[in-house]
Amino acid sequence: MPTILKDKSRVLVVGCGPAGSLFAIKLLREAKETRKTLSITLIDSRVIQEPFSNEWTLKGCNFCAGVISPRLYNALAKNSLKPPQEVVNTEFSHIWIHGLWKNFPLKVPSFQKVCSVFRGILPPDRPPWDKGFDNFLLKKALEQGASVITGSVETIQYSCTRKPILTVNSLSGKKISIESDFVCIATGMNAPAEKNRRQSRFIRSYKTLNPSFVPPGVRPTLVFELKPGRAYLKKHMNKELYLIVSGSKNLHLDHIVLVPKHEYLSVALTGKSIDSASLPEDTDRIIRQFLSLPHVRGILPHITPDNTPIVCSCCPKMVISPSLSPFEDRISMVGDAMGARLYRDGLYSAFISAQCLAQTIIHKGIDKKSLEHGNKKVIQWLKKDNQYGKVLFTLIQAILKSDILSRILYQTFATEMKFKQMTQWPMGNVLWKIGSGSADYTKIFREIMSMPVFYSILTGGIKTLRNILTEMFFGLNWETYGRYPTVILKEKRNYIKQSISAPLGITLDTAPQMERMYTIKIRASSRAIFEELGKFGDADAKFLKLRFVDVKRISGVPNKVGSIVRYKLNALPVSMDVCLVRCIPNKSLLYDPQELFTSHGRLLFDITPTNDGNNRLTIYTAFNFKKGNRMISRIFWKLFKHTFPDYAHDVVWNHAICCIKARAEQNTY
Repeated sequence: MPTILKDKSRVLVVGCGPAGSLFAIKLLREAKETRKTLSITLIDSRVIQEPFSNEWTLKGCNFCAGVISPRLYNALAKNSLKPPQEVVNTEFSHIWIHGLWKNFPLKVPSFQKVCSVFRGILPPDRPPWDKGFDNFLLKKALEQGASVITGSVETIQYSCTRKPILTVNSLSGKKISIESDFVCIATGMNAPAEKNRRQSRFIRSYKTLNPSFVPPGVRPTLVFELKPGRAYLKKHMNKELYLIVSGSKNLHLDHIVLVPKHEYLSVALTGKSIDSASLPEDTDRIIRQFLSLPHVRGILPHITPDNTPIVCSCCPKMVISPSLSPFEDRISMVGDAMGARLYRDGLYSAFISAQCLAQTIIHKGIDKKSLEHGNKKVIQWLKKDNQYGKVLFTLIQAILKSDILSRILYQTFATEMKFKQMTQWPMGNVLWKIGSGSADYTKIFREIMSMPVFYSILTGGIKTLRNILTEMFFGLNWETYGRYPTVILKEKRNYIKQSISAPLGITLDTAPQMERMYTIKIRASSRAIFEELGKFGDADAKFLKLRFVDVKRISGVPNKVGSIVRYKLNALPVSMDVCLVRCIPNKSLLYDPQELFTSHGRLLFDITPTNDGNNRLTIYTAFNFKKGNRMISRIFWKLFKHTFPDYAHDVVWNHAICCIKARAEQNTY
């Protein structure tokens, strides 16, 4: 017969973190529905009562980057636990996955939320202390009827009636023994040095009761907090979360998270260099190496430990696999102490395990067999999901760290963005689920092995080969220029066409036979970008330097109406002129191409301010093919239309717009 949690039973929760608070909230709600009255007490040495308000507040660090995934946000909202605005630091508009070729911008759908929160009270200069996520959940638990004891749990043992007894070292230093009907262990896997020693003693005492218990697998992590300021983060990481899977030959990293939080930036690093480091002694060296990485400098220019304070750092253990046998009669682990998902969403894992445990002890029983049966699905879920997660991350890291494979993956992603609705991106949706943690690894792995993803990658591979050959043909050299996403979402193309044509008082054709559009954010003034565009056709211009084609201004003044730029084939007496017909200083340039091969051509450059204080450069080119007046000419132009390498525009202008960005930013800084 199962042992049932009776009315007026006492439940003790060791730990006031999210797992403990979520368990207490769910248990009290379930008890109320079943008309049971329970006494629930949370015990933690970090919780103190404020002298004036008498409110309980968690102090100290919670060793976490602090990201709330879409799944967790929805689960919290469904349970009336949606974080209030004062708890949320940043609500993200994009998640960026860094690749060796280009970065992948993943827009957060309007119906989903990804946000950052502070967990504890650190950094020390950050007021107010009580606005962290953990304090928010603790207050919700207290509102439901839970109580709090400040103290460290030293040991756990059974009474003669086989009820768990906790030995607690209270705030006054006095040791007290508390008997209960059930104990929930929500200690996590991290604690400050002194508390860690006590926690180890506590876990050892638990293992005497449950010899088959094996703690979850962990991996060392370096987490540190920078304070670059709100203005800097708005300019360089406005509402953007970054995931990076590569370090360097000297700094081996395989999972990096950059999380903006108002004026602070949380950074979490894992990898072989962290595994083998002596932390915290090597912290400063690793941080300096990390901030000097070229791809990190591209995201965070001019940030160094010398000019940007490191306000706090810690070396937590990241849970990467579930524990074994986390249950005993009237005792259960929950949260990280039970297990967590690999690299993603430990808070969501804590939510799931807390909900399941609360339902189990109310509806099934509190004996070991009932606990194992009630929580079996959670343990199996974590174990299976992390097995698939290891394979998935190994695969993704290998791709993103490879120049050619990363380029194929980006071309796959860019092709989907350009030609398909967002809901129809096979590979894009896989990347979104990996980046946001919005799906189980098991499901993601199945999707990545599906035929739609295979066909999408095959298309990306073919286009990548074609683009590489085109770059070789035109002699395009990336030199030290960064490679950035320039694709415009299919859903936004018409809106952007209208926004760039309206200032010029023109209307762009709704469906020209050849149309291409590229956009890029530039951290430079509109004037600096405009001046760089004025080099179109100049000898010292870095963009449109093409083998076999000479691009040269033959008359007029840069960025002045009437100036003419000529495209001339070097080996043949064939050329085409483009004439600047309209100009809005520091805003727009409109060129009309000569009707040699085409008709109704447009070449438009537009500079538009962004909300984060930067500017966005858009290049639009379009034309119709000539039709011919006679049979032979009509056949010729029809063949020309079908054999015209329109993809060459993508290769050439993609290179050009990245060069313009690099030069404009270089001149600004």
